[in-house]
Amino acid sequence: MSINRFLLDVSPLRDSKPFRYAYAARTTSVLVTGMLLVAASIQIYELTGSSIAVAFLNAFMAVPMVIALIIGGVLSDRMDRRQLMLWSRSVYVLSVVIFLVNALLPTAHVWPIYLAAAIGGAAGGISVPAMMAVTPALVGRDRLAAAAALSGLSMQIGGIIGPALAGVLIAGPGLVFCYAIVLVGVLITPFLLHQLPSLPPQGAPKHDSKVQSFVEGVAFLRKHPLLRTLLIIDLAAMVLATPIALLPQWSDQILGRGPEATGMLYAAPAIGAMITALTSGWTRTVARPGLIVAIAIMLWGVAIAMLALGNTLWWALISLSIMGAADTVSKILRMALVQHHTPDGLLGRVSSLWMMQGSIGPALGNLQIGITARFLSPPTALLLGGTACVLMAAAFATASTHLRTAQLTMKAGKK
Repeated sequence: MSINRFLLDVSPLRDSKPFRYAYAARTTSVLVTGMLLVAASIQIYELTGSSIAVAFLNAFMAVPMVIALIIGGVLSDRMDRRQLMLWSRSVYVLSVVIFLVNALLPTAHVWPIYLAAAIGGAAGGISVPAMMAVTPALVGRDRLAAAAALSGLSMQIGGIIGPALAGVLIAGPGLVFCYAIVLVGVLITPFLLHQLPSLPPQGAPKHDSKVQSFVEGVAFLRKHPLLRTLLIIDLAAMVLATPIALLPQWSDQILGRGPEATGMLYAAPAIGAMITALTSGWTRTVARPGLIVAIAIMLWGVAIAMLALGNTLWWALISLSIMGAADTVSKILRMALVQHHTPDGLLGRVSSLWMMQGSIGPALGNLQIGITARFLSPPTALLLGGTACVLMAAAFATASTHLRTAQLTMKAGKK
């Protein structure tokens, strides 16, 4: 068996100049977003001493993002997707400016952090469906798994460097310097997106009404059993077992460490994910991608339960790395399946619905884990959540024929 089968397929980057620009923009965005999330989480925890307050940071991002995703999904199927990405990423700059100005005040306040998170969530919600929807046009539908793996790799590189760099900067030059670096990054992203060609959707919506247009996307997803199952299983996993809001508290109370360790914890999932993405060549030819998705989600739950059973930094890093690896396999295959089985004229709206569950799930999961940890304990909350995630994914793998038999060789849009 050739080792090339397991190596990352870089042909989309090699053969498509527009995809290279889009990829650079995505990587830059993920890098600074990772820095921003860690910086804001550490700042909130230092101001309040509460993991629930950290969880609300995710909620303040998620709620406007969900609303914006609905709008962004409809708009990305009705207008030039390049322009939509350019305008939304430009608005994101305002969010970072608020974070920076608040940190510069003699006494920082909590409410500007939540306000900035809401603006950033809304701006991101507008742009994400368009970014997902342009991928088939940039690389072709025969390379969607490869493009998804590369996108996953960019997220993990940013996810490793961003959180780790944020922890180092906050412990060294300070929070203000960290926010300033983030601002530079968000100013670069629109420049990269400007290099893309015009990217209008192929196939106009059937209805003039934006509401009817969105309903059409919902109806397509609801009637497609595979896509519906992929959305629900991921949403359930996020609600049951998302540990991110506990990481500052875990570093402080369980590990007895400072900001550097917190940054390492945030970066650890990306380390496992990056290794997995670099060896993801096998995802191009996997026979039953849907079944592999269910197995990967079970492994995610196992990793969360593992985290609950240790109290050392190395054990936490290993557990979170396994979590990231499992999540990457799931994301690569889920993204490829969704884009492969959705017509181009519906990709914006379906992508927005996909990202909505990707925002709602972690927000609810962080709140759930934060509240459970407060009334029980952080280890108990993680153990219960991880176990429930394993059982849920096993049930889906057993009950859903569409998930077990899903293929990446079907024609787009075929049910």
